[in-house]
Amino acid sequence: MFWLWFRSLLGFHGTSEEEPRNPGIYGADSIYSHPDGRSRPRPGGRPTPQQAKKWQESIENVLNDPKGTAFFSQHLAGEYALENLEFWNAVKKLKQENYSGERLKKEAKEIFDLFIDDDADKLINVNGRLKLSIREAIDDPSPDMFDDAQKHVYGLMKEGAYQRFITDKIQIYITGNG
Repeated sequence: MFWLWFRSLLGFHGTSEEEPRNPGIYGADSIYSHPDGRSRPRPGGRPTPQQAKKWQESIENVLNDPKGTAFFSQHLAGEYALENLEFWNAVKKLKQENYSGERLKKEAKEIFDLFIDDDADKLINVNGRLKLSIREAIDDPSPDMFDDAQKHVYGLMKEGAYQRFITDKIQIYITGNG
């Protein structure tokens, strides 16, 4: 499975004799398969130097640009840290949708089960104090119950993965060497 995913990143699909569909990093398809078996949107072409410079200014510029988010998602997938962005987005959506009652309870429980619980499929790195406060709030949830965990994950992305993203990837797009 890993090799098929890796080859797809290089643009190979099918037999080993096949030429890449697209010599670029992401190939020609609009969806790629991540090693976890789920599909992810492809960024859709190389960013312009102007886009790359804008993304270099702040993580907010990356997250507010769909193409920037797609490129950053692929970077996070390569670092096995995509769950951080997925959690951040899930909490953002929870707040935007302004759920209440049973729907809020259902959505909060899904986020908890997927990202916070000890057996979560996409366990994020938060301390025991945050886990406990969220666990205690799960029976009577509020849209802001994940705020501290969301801020923590945002800080991890900003100080870690985003710094590597702008160092490893963005400079290539600005200079055109890559």
